[in-house]
Amino acid sequence: PVFQQNTPSKAAGKVMKKHRLIFLPALCLLACIEGRAAVVELDLEKLTLRSSHIFCGEVIATESEWGDFLGLGRAMITKVKIKISEVWKDSLGKRPEITREAESPGAPGKITEITIRYLGGRIGERWQRCAASPTFSRGEKVLVFASEFNNSLWTTGWFQGKYRLERTSPNQGRPGADSAGKLLVRGSQQLPVKKPMEAKALRLMVRRLLLERRSSGRGTREKRGADR
Repeated sequence: PVFQQNTPSKAAGKVMKKHRLIFLPALCLLACIEGRAAVVELDLEKLTLRSSHIFCGEVIATESEWGDFLGLGRAMITKVKIKISEVWKDSLGKRPEITREAESPGAPGKITEITIRYLGGRIGERWQRCAASPTFSRGEKVLVFASEFNNSLWTTGWFQGKYRLERTSPNQGRPGADSAGKLLVRGSQQLPVKKPMEAKALRLMVRRLLLERRSSGRGTREKRGADR
């Protein structure tokens, strides 16, 4: 099943029975979904356009807590705080999950940290896991496509919105080589980014998709104005 949780010792049996009743609504919903196969498959265009924020950064903290999931009951939800290194897509407007550094009066400011959430986590000796959710670990470098879900920012398309970033070994001694190595996005066949590729190249693809969408929207508005 898509949703799993561990079973503590027998001494906590009575407590577990109480919590099972609390989780029953959410588990009934999730139990009818069979793993990742039930997640709507997105291509890069849909992933990009459905995301309100796209960014690269380093995971600096994770914290699991009990929270409401779609009004169906309590579940473990993990908050992931990410220190931002690059922003590929931003949406104006204040959000409690986003920390900005003011650059000038009235300007929205540069994003420095973003907190996203995913379903599952660990609290003490107890844990819950959702097969459709990504996982994050402290110190991990990531590319994230995020959007509004369950009143917070979550990865877009569940596991499809998170990618590990890795830097290749520097090619020292070669003329024109990047001394810092290339930054790679670890794509795979199960994800919208189907294979590992340079972050620089993927960023250009994302920018092109966003520009095409803006151009298309502008053209539609101009046509509507002419029709009036």
